[in-house]
Amino acid sequence: MKDWRVYCRTAFNALRANAELWSDPDYFRPITRIYYDLVFCSGYNHTGLISEAALNDSNERTNDHCLSPQFIARMIMDNPDLYLSDYTVFENLFNLARTTVCVTKSENKQLSLLTDNDGVDYKVYVPTNKKYGHLGIKLYEKVGQQWKNAVEYDGNVGDLAPQDLLNYEEQFLVK
Repeated sequence: MKDWRVYCRTAFNALRANAELWSDPDYFRPITRIYYDLVFCSGYNHTGLISEAALNDSNERTNDHCLSPQFIARMIMDNPDLYLSDYTVFENLFNLARTTVCVTKSENKQLSLLTDNDGVDYKVYVPTNKKYGHLGIKLYEKVGQQWKNAVEYDGNVGDLAPQDLLNYEEQFLVK
């Protein structure tokens, strides 16, 4: 099993090395993709949550990064004094960015349409903590080792989003 912390340390070093370029919008997408790719390759931090549709169709399952790693990278780069000066803070955020919910491929596509990123401008149509509810995605929680024992989840997956992410994303919300 791979150690996600190796990917995290690499992301930390890469973002710090590119911090001086962040003022140039041409670098926004390449820098945020570095972070996204390292989060993606580091493995999943599974929540044990699955959508009702994915529960009923095992052939269509995929993992959704419920906290949008590429957007988190933008938050990090816009706030380097906070996130790139303390490795422990960065590591905690990186691990959160790895958080996934099992959904169908169709749901994953619908979730991806709730943001728009052309590399420079970023738009958020539904806040991170409300996107599953907005799409009517009903979630279940795994009990034991198999999905067949899953029970309806009475929490909000949006509670996984740190408050600083929700505060930061407000400036990108399309009203």
